[in-house]
Amino acid sequence: MQDEVIDVALGIDANYAVHAAAVIASVSRYGKASRFRFIIVQEGVGPDLQKQIERLAPNAAFVWIEIGNDDVPAFQAREHLTRSTLYRLGLEKLAPVDCRRIVYLDADITVIGDISELWRTDLQSRPLGAVVDGFLAPDYGNGQLFHERWSLPEGKYFNAGILVIDLQQVREKKLFSKTIEFLAEHGRELPFNDQDALNHVFHNDWLPLSVAWNVQRRQSVSWEVRTIPAEMQLGDQRPLIVHYTGPEKPWLSTGYHPWSWIYWESLAHTPFLRAVAQRQGVNRFKRVKLWLRWMMCKPKHTKLVGCDIFSAIR
Repeated sequence: MQDEVIDVALGIDANYAVHAAAVIASVSRYGKASRFRFIIVQEGVGPDLQKQIERLAPNAAFVWIEIGNDDVPAFQAREHLTRSTLYRLGLEKLAPVDCRRIVYLDADITVIGDISELWRTDLQSRPLGAVVDGFLAPDYGNGQLFHERWSLPEGKYFNAGILVIDLQQVREKKLFSKTIEFLAEHGRELPFNDQDALNHVFHNDWLPLSVAWNVQRRQSVSWEVRTIPAEMQLGDQRPLIVHYTGPEKPWLSTGYHPWSWIYWESLAHTPFLRAVAQRQGVNRFKRVKLWLRWMMCKPKHTKLVGCDIFSAIR
């Protein structure tokens, strides 16, 4: 087990690089006993910034892959979604040939658990492991759900922000290539872009993972928890990855999320805290308020590794 290398992938552009840095630092911090290789599919992240990020996980290997215009379909930005959301689909062809299993992580998350446990998940011969989306499935209007819109058998709909990927199967069956083809043909009809396309291609051929690995807004905001089925609620589980889905990102001064502070605590382990705070107008007083909110709202049994509240509000 000590010799295994755990592959972790992110897809980012220059705007999300500082947030990805916080993710990478946390993966390394919570998985100290593991050997990681970070595979970063990216656009516009210069060599100096790459070196800064690599210093955050000194015992890990890094593979930086520049995305090409032909590697993913054209994309029209919508709200908080940019072209970088498609970069995960490039892993089928662009990831190192010796990469057979990979954990994919969005950059708008905070890791507070050991990713190696997720990487070792028994996928039971499925090509993908994921967490059911907190909003169940896109509603296409008039009560028509995802599987009905695309004439598929009834099934669950997953969130694509955290994935365990059997890359060997994906390559053999060209599943991401099929996802790209579906996206290119139906992109205008897909409210959640490649997440919808992935759910179409992998429909009923993926393993549902514990909610703890992708705790979304409706599973963390107290008054929204009651609106989802019991099996989708976090309950007494300790969150391992918090995912800030939607436009209300934790680094923005507007919006609400009860656990925003743990993003700033994570960012404090990088050299980018002050720059992000100044750019977003999140001063010390606001970060103290976020910490107080976290202390009042945090789930039971949650412990942060190497947590120093003063580093996040300095």
